[in-house]
Amino acid sequence: EVVAGFTRAATPAAAGGFDGVEVQCSHSSLIRGFLAPTTNRRTDRYGGPLANRARLLLEIIDAVRAAIGPGRVLGVRLCGDDGIEGGITLDEAVAVAAMVDATGLVDYLNTAIGVATSTLPLIVPSMQVRPGYAAHIAAAIRAAVDLPVVAVGRFTDLAQAELVLAAGQADLVGVVRGQIADPAFAAAARTGARSEDGRGEGGRGEGGTCVACNQECVGRTGRNRWLGCLVNPRAGREAVMLAPPRRRGRRVYVVGGGPGGLRAAVIAAGRGHRVTVVERGDRLGGQVLLASRLPGRGGLRTLVDDLAARLGGLGVEVLLGTVADTDLLRAGEPDAVVLATGARPVRPGWAGDDPRIVGVREVLSGAARPHGRVLVVDATGFHQAPSVAELLAARGADVTVISDAMVVGQDLGLTLDLERWNRRAAALGIRQAGDLVVTGSEPSGAPGDRGQTGDASGLTVNVTHHPTGAVRHHTVDWVVHTEPPRAHDALWSALRADAPFELHRIGDCLAPRRAHAAILEGDRVGVLL
Repeated sequence: EVVAGFTRAATPAAAGGFDGVEVQCSHSSLIRGFLAPTTNRRTDRYGGPLANRARLLLEIIDAVRAAIGPGRVLGVRLCGDDGIEGGITLDEAVAVAAMVDATGLVDYLNTAIGVATSTLPLIVPSMQVRPGYAAHIAAAIRAAVDLPVVAVGRFTDLAQAELVLAAGQADLVGVVRGQIADPAFAAAARTGARSEDGRGEGGRGEGGTCVACNQECVGRTGRNRWLGCLVNPRAGREAVMLAPPRRRGRRVYVVGGGPGGLRAAVIAAGRGHRVTVVERGDRLGGQVLLASRLPGRGGLRTLVDDLAARLGGLGVEVLLGTVADTDLLRAGEPDAVVLATGARPVRPGWAGDDPRIVGVREVLSGAARPHGRVLVVDATGFHQAPSVAELLAARGADVTVISDAMVVGQDLGLTLDLERWNRRAAALGIRQAGDLVVTGSEPSGAPGDRGQTGDASGLTVNVTHHPTGAVRHHTVDWVVHTEPPRAHDALWSALRADAPFELHRIGDCLAPRRAHAAILEGDRVGVLL
């Protein structure tokens, strides 16, 4: 019955004109369950020795080939390593690949790593995992068979893929998220060139290099929502038709050089407008520049570097170290102004004015260097608190992280980062506690006890375990908070009533959220102009 089910699935594909089919035996497959000792407990001819556990796969290959005929391509995707005790090992995967090759019925072998029920972060890893991390599986299988072999594993650009091919580790490279981020990925591989100006048809400028953030691809589909992409906000929205520009050559000022403002500038310039970006700092990138300093988050720089690199080819004027006020904007006589001024950090009410209670931005900018006993308060549920805790622990601090949610970094589960964070935290000795609400802080310490900060006393942070109401006290030397920021909308307020130009605001200055919202709104306003 199972074999017949595979043929029923393959037959319509052949009838529909597809060039071939691939039999999925990897991370989420019933066949993988037969291949793995930990899940195959059968005692008949389909269980026990590897030859028996592979029997179902070989029967399916025979049946599917008969169903699609000799003129279509048949591939098989194998898991090279489950990453769990009692799972498929690389040696067994190589042996199964040799059995598949020996049938003479298969045209290529695809590879995978991990199993969906236990080691999902291995299958779709985030930016903390190096590109090409699973290429060794393809290399081992390729050495044992005569079939073409596909390597997979977070290939985000053509150079990474070419390295694996040149090293003889694989014959082909599989790319999924890279093509979501850059729809022209395959075309660039064919031609050896990539458009950098973001123009495309009607100034489409869809995407760039995947940063493996997992926020809008894995993160959205994991919530049963349509696919999205941080880098390419058009992903999942391809059916939305872009209206032609109302009038080309409009004078547009974009205030703020973060990811949202850069996206707005790229799209507007690609649609024929004359664009100036005004940035008060000495570099483009906004808060992404700080976020990229966190452990394992350096890949975020690619996001803003890609966008910034397109500006020159589009003729965008960039004014760095320039504060955009109402006088500057009015003097420029623009047709439209896009405000992407971001958000201001907020100090929580319980913090008072103690200088040893600081925000994440102060730590990343170097304005504060917490040490000794450090309490990190997670108020956002994402990368900020775990990442700064990791940073400080690596510097030698004794770190505890608390959250009012059930777990620290609760939203990291959506991006498949939570498991890896917990492992790194344990390795660094970082303590974690959830369901704790901070209610106040005060200096502490016995007379003459200068603590690890050298101050006359440490800090006592009062917290309440909200499910039970129990009160606890943390005595520390520093506190790092991750209080959600507040929209920096003063310029909007000054202009909205009587601006002599079209006025828009996007991203955090509209409402503080994550970077994908700013980039999506930048894209939309670039089209609206």
